[in-house]
Formats: sequence, C-alpha cells, structure tokens
Amino acid sequence: MSLQLHAESRFLRVYSRVVVMQMSWGPFENNAFLLVDKGTGDAAIIDAVAQHELVLAGVEQSGATPKMVLFTHSHPDHIKSYHELRERLGPNVPYYMHVSDTVADEQHPWLETDLDIDIHLQGGETILLGDNELEVLHTPGHTTGSVSYYIADPVDPYCVVGDTLFPGGPGNTRGMPQVTQEVRSIVTRLYGLPEKTMTFNGHGDDTTIGASIDEFVHGAMGHSIVRDDASGDTTWGVE
Repeated sequence: MSLQLHAESRFLRVYSRVVVMQMSWGPFENNAFLLVDKGTGDAAIIDAVAQHELVLAGVEQSGATPKMVLFTHSHPDHIKSYHELRERLGPNVPYYMHVSDTVADEQHPWLETDLDIDIHLQGGETILLGDNELEVLHTPGHTTGSVSYYIADPVDPYCVVGDTLFPGGPGNTRGMPQVTQEVRSIVTRLYGLPEKTMTFNGHGDDTTIGASIDEFVHGAMGHSIVRDDASGDTTWGVE
C-alpha cells in the first residue's frame, strides 16, 4: 500500500513489514502512534492525545484502516481523546488496556477509569496486526497497569513503551516504591529485548534499549537513582 507523510508528524518510519507514524501534540510533546501493516493496510492506534483530529488526520492521510486502539496506560494525557475516537471510529474498533489501570487506587488517583474497554490485558498476550505480532509486556511502575507493545521486526525491532522509559531514565512516579517497581520492569522486561530495539516513548524523543542500558550501567549502577520529589522525574544519576 502507499503511505503519505502526515505534515504534522514528527516522523514516519518504514520497516520491513510495518510503517510507524508518530504524532505529537502539546507543550509536553505527548506522542500517539499509528502502526500500519504494509501488506493489508490494517492499523493500530497507540494512545490518544488530546488533539483527536491530529490522530484522525494521520489515519486519513495514510489510507490505513484502524483495527484497534491500544493504551499504554490510563493517565489523562494518554487517553484524552478516547470518547472522540469512539464516536468517529465506530463500534467495531476494540480498545485495549491492562486491567490494573481500569481501577484507580490511592497510589494512582489520577487514572481515568470512565472508559469502556473491550479487552482487558494481563501481559503476555500476542495481538495480531495483519501479519505482525505485537507482544504485550506488563511494565508496572509508572502506573500499576503500564504496558509496552513490542514488535520483533527481524531487521529493526521496536517497542512502544509509554511513560515507562525515556532517554536518561525511567518515567516519573508517585514515590520510591513505584520507582523500584518501574526499574524492575525496565531491567527484567525491556532490557531483555535486543539492544538495537528502538523505544518509542510517550513524550519527546525516542531512544534504544542499548543506549538505555549504557545509561543505566554508567548511572544507576555506578552512582544512584535520582528522583525529584516535586515532579516525580527520575534519572539514572549519571554524573
């Protein structure tokens, strides 16, 4: 199929079997992703930034057919246009979220739970997109139900990680217990992926697993994990 670059996209990357379009919006550079199977034109939307027209314009200009909407977690900035997408895409497009993020608790009071989720994930599932398999990795810490979606492309593997991992360190958290859980998720789940795996993040720029491992080895293991109690931002403590 023929895909056109959406003018507001940060990038369009063409892999052997999938095209990935990243769409960014707002002062915090919230990212939504459109994954399109090259053979069928079937598409998965990952996360729903506030500007739903940006996401829908990407779908329209790509010529893709949305088959599912996947959420990395249920913080408001990642599900903001849920209701608009529900209305515009119709009742036949299922919505996926980890079951733990469908219920708020005292550690995660900002979760958006007023969502009609069709498929409640547990982690370990395989989601089919055309001829491609998206592996669901449960990566709790940023939220209890944070997940990452991994495609083992034979040449260029990549993983949509939400707010779990960024260049420089983990995503922000509510406190040190959540930091510990998040680091465990990163080390045991994400760092087991090939080092050349590209990670597409919930905000800002991407990185690779290999680059992140290097930061971890020279930062956290050599010094400490540094957390800003005011913002919740965490870094590997690289000096």
